Amino acid sequence: MTTSMRASVVAVLLGLAAAACTTTRAAAPVERPTLEVPPPPPRVVVPLQPSQPNQLEPVENLAPGPPSFAKPRPQRDTSNPKVEPKPEDPKPVDPPPVTPPAQEPAATPQLRLPENSGSPQVSQILEVIGRARAILSKVDFEPLPAAAKKAYKESEMFGAQAQDALKSNNLALAREFADKAERLAKGLQGR
Repeated sequence: MTTSMRASVVAVLLGLAAAACTTTRAAAPVERPTLEVPPPPPRVVVPLQPSQPNQLEPVENLAPGPPSFAKPRPQRDTSNPKVEPKPEDPKPVDPPPVTPPAQEPAATPQLRLPENSGSPQVSQILEVIGRARAILSKVDFEPLPAAAKKAYKESEMFGAQAQDALKSNNLALAREFADKAERLAKGLQGR
């Protein structure tokens, strides 16, 4: 296309655009009625009457002891009594001789996981923490730039916080910390 042809096409398009925006007559503004807001209702404030404190009657001393929460026994059907034969007295059995327990070696403290360590949620969280630690163990810390070193330390910190949350049985928080630790560790993977 030549330059003059381009100029004429642009001029025609501008003319069409300008013609589309114009109208033949101006619209008169519509007059709307003003809103009439009613006055607020009168406020009636009722003064508070001084209330007398409730007079509680003293309670007699109750018998000491824990409250009984036993279930009430069902009543027996006395309309059709059945006579049950009494079992014969069993012969007394001699108790086996008591042997003194053997001396056991010094007891070593047993390591325990949280109470619900058998639940699938706990095992999943422990797997996530283990994966994050495995990834971190493959990363060489020294040549990392400062931002990557910060991410490495934060991943370790989130793993430790996940372990603490597991110990306090806060599974939702432990899962969140474990996921963050794994995400940060995966970001460092391959460095």
